Amino acid sequence: MSQHQVVEVSVNGVALLFEPPEQTGRSIKERAGIPDDHILCLDTKGTRPLEGDGYAPHRSTDELVVIEDDEAVILEHGRHFLSHTPEHSRGVTVTINGKPFEFDDPRQTGRSIKQRAAIPMADVLFLDRPVEDEVIGDDRKIVVKCGDCFHSSPPANYGGPLRLEAADVGCTRFETLPQSGGWTFLIVPEFALPDVFTPRAARLLVKLPPLFPEAAPDMFWLSPPVRTAAGGTPQGTSVETLLGAQWQRFSWHLAQGAWRAGASTLRDYMRCVRARIEKRN
Repeated sequence: MSQHQVVEVSVNGVALLFEPPEQTGRSIKERAGIPDDHILCLDTKGTRPLEGDGYAPHRSTDELVVIEDDEAVILEHGRHFLSHTPEHSRGVTVTINGKPFEFDDPRQTGRSIKQRAAIPMADVLFLDRPVEDEVIGDDRKIVVKCGDCFHSSPPANYGGPLRLEAADVGCTRFETLPQSGGWTFLIVPEFALPDVFTPRAARLLVKLPPLFPEAAPDMFWLSPPVRTAAGGTPQGTSVETLLGAQWQRFSWHLAQGAWRAGASTLRDYMRCVRARIEKRN
């Protein structure tokens, strides 16, 4: 008796049994007799078999996840897969630097996206994300989806320590501490707090990511940890050890689209930090 679990899924409307459930995109295509150059997709919204081969007309690309040949897949009973040829694809429309571009094949690289949008190869390509935009390297393989937004910026000088002026930070007293991995810790030694907090001033720490200012900072820290007038801790905070001291992390994030590479500055972020503190909770 087999010790493996048998799972039934449908591929292009045909029910198939797989044993074991651990498969790859390539093994699913081989089992279903799908040519190597066809693209395999998982229908994330439905489990009911559909008629025909290829994209169903009423399916949006948001409902279809491309499965790469070497990608590991744990099959679940009742899931449905579709395949299509790249040349018969309906195309995937994305936005690059504010302009729409259509790709026949969703499988792209950072280099091919740059070439399609006539972006200089020396520029940095970003995929818009809710919190911190994702850098897409030239050789990075990516599956583009309808609605994806990309933007590019000329490369910043990432070699050497980050240099900031008082006008960048919004105060005269601060220090920068280079960290491993290209990070920089910005510390304001006396960050004034509203009278609802104890103490009334604390050290402020902001972590600047390696690709700052193209990439946005996220969250901020105060030391020593502060308390509200009622004696409680501010909302969304926790304590962790950094630089050999106790710091209170504010798990607070910029709204989607708030940080724009090439336009947003550290001064903008510091204003947002102050706005969060002024909520006084």
